[in-house]
Amino acid sequence: MIRCVKCDNDTRTSGLVTPGGEVLLAGTLGTDPQPIIAQVCSACGYIELYAPQPLSRPEAAAHSAAIEVTDMGESLVPA
Repeated sequence: MIRCVKCDNDTRTSGLVTPGGEVLLAGTLGTDPQPIIAQVCSACGYIELYAPQPLSRPEAAAHSAAIEVTDMGESLVPA
């Protein structure tokens, strides 16, 4: 469990949601936007926001790698 940096109490993991949907971190070329994670202190209310790690979705990374190889014209990669 992640501890609060302000008061050293427990935090809870939460997502950020607006009336329009989840708050997303814009993706770069080859990656999709991903939701931002919030750690909320249950005692003082302090919030820290965390961006997703690039390897949090290995299937997306494998898919983008396959696209790069396919785009280079490799004949061993099935289309």
